[in-house]
Amino acid sequence: MRDLYDNVSVTQVTTPAVATATVTSSAIDLQGFNSAIVLFNMGASGDTLSSSVYWTLSLTECATSGGTYTAVATSDMSAGVSSVTVALGQDSASYKLGYIGSQRYVKAVATKTGTMTNGTIIGITSLRGSAAYKPVIY
Repeated sequence: MRDLYDNVSVTQVTTPAVATATVTSSAIDLQGFNSAIVLFNMGASGDTLSSSVYWTLSLTECATSGGTYTAVATSDMSAGVSSVTVALGQDSASYKLGYIGSQRYVKAVATKTGTMTNGTIIGITSLRGSAAYKPVIY
């Protein structure tokens, strides 16, 4: 099975909603998978994004689902990108961060900087790949 459909598990880890504060996804369990990408789907911001009002998109990791999550090191991220900043003119787009670290659990975080009154629609989806057992059925 060489098709992507049978080799990737797609999970919505935050329901798209208007956010005016930091958004943290549910835990993404990587057991049985050897690769992961997290997609941040950003809607049009109701606030004027700028150099002082913006979103920072990043990942955190932990060995247990209920433990203390810490920022993922750049060396554990695909392409050496540890975070993405969404500022003026960069909303209404999708962004991806790839995880190549060794921890079992990952969370996606969209951190706001500055005052946001009207908010931005944010939805987060995980794609887990390189499954140990195929085809992936969930």
